[in-house]
Amino acid sequence: MRMQFGPDSDDEFHAAAQELLDGFAGWLTENEVVAEPMSAELLLQYKWLAGDGDLADWPLEHVETFLDGWCPHVVLEHRLPVRLVPASVAAFVEYLDERGLLAPGSPRPSQVRRLCGEYVEEYDELEAGAGSPLLTELGDDPDPVRIPSPADRAASAAQARILSDARALAAWCGPRGRALTATGNLRLADARELVDLLGTGDEPDRVGRLDRATRLRTLTWVLEASARAGAVRREAGRLVAVPRFTGLDDTSAHEDLVLAARDVGALSTGWPHGPAEDPADPDRPDRDATPALVEDAVPGVDAVFTGEIDDQAIEELLRAGEGPPSEDATPALLFLLRHVDDGVDLRHALDVLLDWSEDAAGDADVASLRTAVLLEQLERLGVVAWTGSRREPDGAGGVRVGGIVQLTPGGVACALLLLAAEDLHYPTRPDPAVASAAEIVELAGEVPPDEWRRDIDAWHAAQPDPARAVSDFVAAALAPGQPLLVALTATGVAADRFGAEAVDALLREHLDGPHRGMVARRLVARGELDADAVEPELLLLASVDVLAVALDTVEAQDWPDAFAAEFPPETVEVFDALWRLDHPRVGEVLAALGEHHPDALVAKAARRARERWRSRTGGS
Repeated sequence: MRMQFGPDSDDEFHAAAQELLDGFAGWLTENEVVAEPMSAELLLQYKWLAGDGDLADWPLEHVETFLDGWCPHVVLEHRLPVRLVPASVAAFVEYLDERGLLAPGSPRPSQVRRLCGEYVEEYDELEAGAGSPLLTELGDDPDPVRIPSPADRAASAAQARILSDARALAAWCGPRGRALTATGNLRLADARELVDLLGTGDEPDRVGRLDRATRLRTLTWVLEASARAGAVRREAGRLVAVPRFTGLDDTSAHEDLVLAARDVGALSTGWPHGPAEDPADPDRPDRDATPALVEDAVPGVDAVFTGEIDDQAIEELLRAGEGPPSEDATPALLFLLRHVDDGVDLRHALDVLLDWSEDAAGDADVASLRTAVLLEQLERLGVVAWTGSRREPDGAGGVRVGGIVQLTPGGVACALLLLAAEDLHYPTRPDPAVASAAEIVELAGEVPPDEWRRDIDAWHAAQPDPARAVSDFVAAALAPGQPLLVALTATGVAADRFGAEAVDALLREHLDGPHRGMVARRLVARGELDADAVEPELLLLASVDVLAVALDTVEAQDWPDAFAAEFPPETVEVFDALWRLDHPRVGEVLAALGEHHPDALVAKAARRARERWRSRTGGS
């Protein structure tokens, strides 16, 4: 059976997935296993859409990513018994193994089941609380997102449709500008021309009654965003180009347009939505007729704005509690910033994040249309790229579904600006090519280790003086107030990336610094410093530091190995002095050594030392 599928193998994947799911459902019944086949379906979709497409190989990191980040955002949409997700994932891998479909190099089912067991309590709480996936997103501290380089942002901005829209609109105005209606709107003939010129996708002939240009949704928000950003302006009854905008670089112009789009409500699918009467508009074909509203529109006709978008309307709606204007896009941006590198199938997630299915009284088609509208607006703004989608027919001419949505380089920067406008400040990390040594060092523990090492290498390669850069890196790692974990990790990585001998030479300069115990310990271990030249208490304090970090960062099952490496059997005599140390965590370290050290004599010495420490300090 074929088990590996690329992103373009849509039909083949779905056929294979259905065969696997049918077999899994039968296996569950046959073996009386309590599990949920829909969870397995989501697992397969994750592997195909966001993983490597290999349905036979289940690395633990893939299972963890699914359970920890991907699944909670879509599982509630399907109304699954959430608590069964971990058990269902473990059962599905067992099913693959029994059927001979599990890859030889894949972790064994027992390993997967142990990992899934760690998520049982979390999923029990998720089901009990029935929490919003958005709150789940905001409840965890996200990894800092890298701000793309200026060159990448400029290239991305240059490709944004909204930028070409604004410039084309300004050029269309010409030297004399274009006449507007008495209320400042486009004339219908001009609106039809612009629909074709800009390719907005509006369909004038499908609107039940095109009595004014503002019924053309995309054209309207593109025009208003361009005016708000200063590409064009209304002046003396005409729409005219603004010279200042032509002098802006692509990045600045793009960011101005995206922020302007927020201000005019283009980041919300239904905002603003108040109908505005325009009885004096001379361009209306029937001035005495009441304008057709969305709810009175012809069935199968495009949904459109029902009123002008202007500052006064925005202020009125905000006062009425209808804002902020980007509320629909906010959860989408928060979600996408967590998936900058791989993107996500955001359509399903948005329906759940915004409860649109409930707002639409259970009408999935309406919810899907709202989602597609928002994503298409973000796509036109150059904030996201939406690839691999397909158009499914519906009463309004089709709605886009599926595919992967991913922030563009310019979209990352714009997303951060838009969230800041909502007073949401997402953690960031700089482009390593322009970062300082301190900024790179402070990423320790904030980003995955492999990514951090890649950033260090990119930072070092961009430095004009590599030797000075290494010195600055070590100094930043050992700076006053730097957490011990960062100091230990950063100096170790520095030795690995820049050369142990070069780093040892720099460490000597910090023997009198705030991390002198750790520095002396490393130099002694490397044979670069005579242990007799260092006061014994300093090295013992360094040992307590190292084990305190191990207690905080190492899994409990790995403690015995760490303890044996730090205090082998021949060091048992040091415990006569260890309990006397003035260190805030010496009691905790002695307790852990007494319980988990693999050598019985060392463990006994640690327990005796802890009792002496308790007698001396009154600690518990």
